[in-house]
Amino acid sequence: MNKISKSFILVFALALISLPPLHAHPLIFNAQAASQAPTAQAPDDMTNKITALVSAGKYAEAQRLTTGLLVVYPDDQRLIKAKALIEKWLASPALAVPAPGSSQSTNNASQAEVSSNAEQLTGMDKVDYSALIELAREAQQTTDLSQQDILLRKFMEDSGKFLQKHPNEMLLWQLRAASAISLNAPMAGYQAGQKLLSAGAAESSDSSLQRLLGQLKNKGWLDKQEAERLQVVAENERQQAWSRAEAVRIKAEDIKYTFPARHMHLASWGYGHLTISENDLVYDGSDGHIQLSKGEIREITANGGWGGLKFILKDRKVFVFVIITEDAVTNQHYEQWLSPTGVGNAVVARWRFVLADNNKALKPPTP
Repeated sequence: MNKISKSFILVFALALISLPPLHAHPLIFNAQAASQAPTAQAPDDMTNKITALVSAGKYAEAQRLTTGLLVVYPDDQRLIKAKALIEKWLASPALAVPAPGSSQSTNNASQAEVSSNAEQLTGMDKVDYSALIELAREAQQTTDLSQQDILLRKFMEDSGKFLQKHPNEMLLWQLRAASAISLNAPMAGYQAGQKLLSAGAAESSDSSLQRLLGQLKNKGWLDKQEAERLQVVAENERQQAWSRAEAVRIKAEDIKYTFPARHMHLASWGYGHLTISENDLVYDGSDGHIQLSKGEIREITANGGWGGLKFILKDRKVFVFVIITEDAVTNQHYEQWLSPTGVGNAVVARWRFVLADNNKALKPPTP
């Protein structure tokens, strides 16, 4: 190892151990709750892993681990200083990075063992991981609760796909557990909790992680049967809230009948316009033309609290339409869903559908 490298690692190690203890909010995405949360900083075993990665010449991996930990401990000055030093190291052409397999890298490899698979990610997997961390950070920092909800749902969707391929990324499971609490998603919280427990989280000295597990436990989400029961309750509450909104009377002249929408088609989405005519539903979009007679439709329900409506036919086929903005249709880019209340009002006004099943669905009137 050259003198410059030794000097850098010495400065880096001092940066991680010499700063006085500072505190940061644990990972709680709800902005109001975060202001009241106990404080914590990254545990020593995690900062030691960063130092070991640097010693082994694995600077990119050290940078990614540090960036991820900063989402959980955003005010930990040790991490902030370490990140700045690593970025300075990576940006300097005068500092040679040891090649994989070199004697320096090999001699220090045992110091760089990390419990997750983070250092094994390559190519687009590394990019996808970084994008997820950035998405979680953005959700954590926003003060707009409606925007926060949208970002959290996208994080849950995207991280779920990523973890199917890389199931041992424990930091992502921790982020998913916190997101599930904010979204009131019991089964997602149960799944994340089980992953964390199986990785030894119950024995961790990390106060933020212990608090997160305590929240899951108090909610009953660490028990599968209770989590399943609470998931049904949560879904019913979301549907009832939507149905109550649909029950509000609106003057006929205020009702719209055409809406910018995106339509779920196989594994992708199309963008276009949905119209409730006198006797039909008509959709024209980038994925084609759809026309359904009101006589074909058995019921209409909220799309599981995730936005839009499910039109369920008598032959059990399902069509999902999510109301969006005109700009989203023009750009064919989904940013956020809008309330489906307007479509519900149009259906009631044009088709005379009525609320049924304890206000959970719109159905044709009884003959």
